Amino acid sequence: MRFNKPELNSLASNPATRFDKEGLLIITDRQEGFLWRSSEVRVERWCKLRGNLLFYLKDKDPKSAVAGLLVLENCRARIQNEERDPDGYVFDLDFKDSPSERFITRSSAERLAWVQCIEQASSERLNALIRQLKDQIVSQSRQPSSGASSMGNHIDLGMPLEQQMQEQLQLHGQLAEDGQLSVSVTTEVVAPIEELDLSELPICETALSCDTLPLDTLGRPPNPQVVCSLLPTAGEDCVWREHARTELQERTRTPQFLCTMRFQRSAGLSASTRLRFSVFDVRERMTLTAVPLGHAEVALGVIQDTSRLRLPLTSPRGECGFITLASWSPDAAVEPGQSGNGPPRSSTQLFEGSAGAGVATTSSRRAHRRTQSLPPKLGVRLFVPQQCGLQRVCSNPRLRTYRLHSSLGADISVQETLLESRLCCQLPQQLLSIWIQREKELLQEISGMGELSGEWRWRQMNLLEEHLRLLKDYSQAKQNIQQLARDGVSFKRSSAKADESLEFLPVNLHVQRMWAQNDTLQRRGLLDVVTVGAFTRHDPKGRKCGGLIKLLQESKSWKLEQSNACKVQAANDAVQATKQLRKEIVELMSQLLQLASRRSSMDMMPLCNQMVARTRTLLNLWEPSIVEEAVAFIERHRIIEEPENVLMEPMSPFRKITQQLTALELKSPELEDFATPVVAPPDLWPRGQPPLMRSNSWHPSNSSPSSSLDIRAIDSLQHVVKCYNDHLRSLEQGRQPGRQDEDEEQEATYQSLPVAWQTQSEVSTAAQVPPSDNPADLSVLQLIDLDEIGRQAQRQRHHQPPAGFLDTKLMSSSPSANYYRPTEEPEPLDLTQLNIEASVMCLVSKLKFFCGRCDSPAIRLRHPKAPIKREGFAVAPQQAPDVIAASAASGKQAPNLALDLKPQSVGGSGGTTTAGSVAVKKGNKFTDGLDLSMTTDWAAELRPSMRKLRHAMDRLLKTARLMHSVQRLQQDMRCNRLQASIMYRRDVCFSQALTALVSSLMLRLWGSELDMGYLVMLRDLGPLAYFEGLLTLYGNEADMWSDMCIAIEDLSAVSFQLVRAQGEVAQTPMPRITGSRQALELQLPVPEHSLPGNGTSISFKITPVFFNIGINEKASFAETLGQTKEQHRSNWDNYLRLSQYFGRYRKLGLGSVDTGESLQSLLGFMEQQLRANVSKNVKILHLAEDACRLMDGLRFTSCKSAKDRTGMAVTLEQCRVLVREFQLPAKHVPYALSTMRSEGTRMDNVLKNIGKRKYAFNRTQVSFLPAMYRPPVGSYGKAQT
Repeated sequence: MRFNKPELNSLASNPATRFDKEGLLIITDRQEGFLWRSSEVRVERWCKLRGNLLFYLKDKDPKSAVAGLLVLENCRARIQNEERDPDGYVFDLDFKDSPSERFITRSSAERLAWVQCIEQASSERLNALIRQLKDQIVSQSRQPSSGASSMGNHIDLGMPLEQQMQEQLQLHGQLAEDGQLSVSVTTEVVAPIEELDLSELPICETALSCDTLPLDTLGRPPNPQVVCSLLPTAGEDCVWREHARTELQERTRTPQFLCTMRFQRSAGLSASTRLRFSVFDVRERMTLTAVPLGHAEVALGVIQDTSRLRLPLTSPRGECGFITLASWSPDAAVEPGQSGNGPPRSSTQLFEGSAGAGVATTSSRRAHRRTQSLPPKLGVRLFVPQQCGLQRVCSNPRLRTYRLHSSLGADISVQETLLESRLCCQLPQQLLSIWIQREKELLQEISGMGELSGEWRWRQMNLLEEHLRLLKDYSQAKQNIQQLARDGVSFKRSSAKADESLEFLPVNLHVQRMWAQNDTLQRRGLLDVVTVGAFTRHDPKGRKCGGLIKLLQESKSWKLEQSNACKVQAANDAVQATKQLRKEIVELMSQLLQLASRRSSMDMMPLCNQMVARTRTLLNLWEPSIVEEAVAFIERHRIIEEPENVLMEPMSPFRKITQQLTALELKSPELEDFATPVVAPPDLWPRGQPPLMRSNSWHPSNSSPSSSLDIRAIDSLQHVVKCYNDHLRSLEQGRQPGRQDEDEEQEATYQSLPVAWQTQSEVSTAAQVPPSDNPADLSVLQLIDLDEIGRQAQRQRHHQPPAGFLDTKLMSSSPSANYYRPTEEPEPLDLTQLNIEASVMCLVSKLKFFCGRCDSPAIRLRHPKAPIKREGFAVAPQQAPDVIAASAASGKQAPNLALDLKPQSVGGSGGTTTAGSVAVKKGNKFTDGLDLSMTTDWAAELRPSMRKLRHAMDRLLKTARLMHSVQRLQQDMRCNRLQASIMYRRDVCFSQALTALVSSLMLRLWGSELDMGYLVMLRDLGPLAYFEGLLTLYGNEADMWSDMCIAIEDLSAVSFQLVRAQGEVAQTPMPRITGSRQALELQLPVPEHSLPGNGTSISFKITPVFFNIGINEKASFAETLGQTKEQHRSNWDNYLRLSQYFGRYRKLGLGSVDTGESLQSLLGFMEQQLRANVSKNVKILHLAEDACRLMDGLRFTSCKSAKDRTGMAVTLEQCRVLVREFQLPAKHVPYALSTMRSEGTRMDNVLKNIGKRKYAFNRTQVSFLPAMYRPPVGSYGKAQT
């Protein structure tokens, strides 16, 4: 260890230094003699003990020079002989790694006193004492009477917050092993006992300054920092608890601190609360080693009643300077609009200069002076920002307040808030529910094909296995998130970003809000930035995959090699389009029924025209030749089960497996309406037996579709499918063509499970599942032998009627009717299209009749086609049927069907009618017999046609899904696996991105007042969403950047709709996600008073842009290696998108003329910077920030974990806004920036994530950062990232 000799000499010789012990001691010195001979000499010296430093002087004189010192660490005082030696009373100091030192005193009492002082001087003993005191403080603070609240610039319990965190984490060490529980523990520790109410008016707010502080021993100014402690009122524990602290200033005797202190009633403070302001001199910033300079005590009531108070600092050495408290208080009366009842009266649009902002003001109070040169009493108003419904969408706020000085001497009030989004765990659950339902649909599509022969059975089982695996992963992820939500966790720590159980949650999602006010300029505004970790799927082992861009390029090359891949994508798009059109048509029919019940004929025809247009699109979606190929494939490869052998032959393993899929609640998620009664899903392989009652069987409820889903059932079924699939693969590999007898033997083997595997499966299942008497529990976790159940039922003679859901009519109305059953024959496409056309013709004719158009002929949705000859039926194409039902005995004997749409009242029963007779007749056959004056219930007349149309659309969707399954089955299995892995990774990234986006939208809709200009912009253009990235295209972060590009691009396809929030929804607004993976729709609740009263709905999409610039040391490596070309290309593409958005923005006349000119110059300068292609050109990010702010866009900032680099970027943006909008002098920016980074909410974010108040940088990494992104000294160090 190296010592500073001048410092030690000054400490030992300074008469003002107080020593713990002084006196004469006889010390044994070793002196070097002639020819390297050494001798021991006993010399009596004056010794001084200060802390763990024992100084010994040259002689007996207390004023003599210092001869040396001993550091009393790792040593022990030992008295070997209690009796007196010839030289005196001896004691030894035994050091751990050094020779012992011997000391002699004149008396036994003096020896005992020296030994006791030396034992208490070591830092180890002092640390033990500190731990003991901490335990006492913690035990006292846990009592209900001393509940401390978190507010202001605070440190609870009088100790560093990171030490509290470490002690609490050690206390909950047994829970830290579980990733999801570690998140809850951290949040529970960091979160205040009672959530801070941001709308509460403080008792007062105080700014501090000091003057005439003492110099150190070398005449240098101190590094002052003020800590405020409070003493609870009588009846509570008389322990000083640290409440708040200021920032650290360097080398000044007259500091003026930027951080202010707030005192609120919710923390239990009152006018009688005693406050102590202690001033410290911080000697070392990295370890925050400090020595006290002095303190002052005052009651809170005195501060509240006095605008400016100057107090002397006292210390054991006497007065040591002064501290000045400049305070201001709000008015007791709260103005209308501040209480939160009714609409806010303020406009919190960013940086508006209007005087009617939503603030609480005081005109009669006096506050601290603006600068030292102005009079001490000057009228100043205290502004409290209007929060609207901020805490309805955000939680766990952290608050910091500052007072800055503008270039004109005015005060700039700054309030910095860090909040967690309440949607962090809610939106991923809704997305997972949609994806779970999609996997169930695909499972039922594949099982609905029936059992196939040959290699197609193996492909079929491969697809089943893949979808069961995805279903299990999605269900497990949803269950983990539900557990977190129940525990009250609302953010995912950065240290848990690699936890696969929580990978659908965004990392470290927070809202950073800065509110600023310059009263002189009459200017105030908000800056909201959502900080979130990179949208990616973190690999726990750190393996690289290239990201989504590379994976999608590989998938594209696979599709080019596979001729069927394009057909698969086209079939999937057609299925989704069919579902969407079907949904829209059903919604239109529901609206028509409501209008019909009110007999509102004026509004019915526009809806009728929309329905006709959508139906026409629906009929033209499918190419008949492709559908015929799929039907022919099914007829050629499906294994047909003879009806007479249904109850005699045992079921094959495939049918047993697919039978268990009904336990997974397979049903269509389509909307239920007037035409769809709610019934149980049909049995996939009906055998005339009673339905098995399962514990998780589907029943109508308002819960999510997978709320009762048992993940163990999915895992068990997936294991069964995998084993059977491996068995099929081994059989396929062992088959030898050309040997008919072996082929027949192998085909027979396909129909049974291997004996060894079946036994092992039963044993393992029995070992995992506890015994249960309820057969419903067993049906979920293991395969059910339906044949054995049938035999038992026959032996027990339990004769029950067949299940009701086997009825064909009931089946066609079931939600599960959107899939073919394995035993069901597909309906021809042209027959389905004719049914749809006939139903629409009938419905439209009736609507026109009700609207007074009795003579309107029936419409035509398609052009007449040539007759299509098909085995089983013949159709006259010139005439459309009403509803055609496929014959149950179709196939061998099929009569010719000649469709006659001629009205029954006209004479003749044949098939021909002259054109003249049709021309004479007014109207059409669908309205014959209707009398408008006699028809009272219009809805009852329309309902049958609507029901027929719904059933026909169901059958079209069945055919579409069957065709999609066939196309997927014919695709290469390797391509299927690759697409499944890409889809899962894309879902993870998209879930994180959408959660961050919706959190920002809800913050904008609820956290500030909405004006008509913003609503018009949403309706006509949609908001701009600017994502700022600080990732490096080197190492794993290159994959993260690739994932973020795709996830942000996917956000542009999401549709948003604003809905009014009424009742309980307004108290806890929660968005609702509907639709499918390709067409998501979000309903965003907004305050009722915000939307216009004309009932118009506002729908929009966002325009996302993503600019990324790496700033750390790895960015330098990437630029050296030439790996930033993709980043430059992406930034240029996003600049073009931003320019196009600005063009539409200006064309719509949004914003002022000055705003348009500023944006034009910003984009021109940004283009120059992009063309320059400079290393670490962060100016691109700054220009994009300014452009987004001028167009009232949404702001996001991301790095790997949204903690370190993000903290530097957000604080820099805040200071840039203060300079640009509030006239903060440029020379004050470094100090304000350092203060926000060391004492602001970004440091609180670091503490919440890793439990330490240290940014995860080292000196080398800091040196590579741009100068404006470097953290202050002492705020970074070794920390877990």
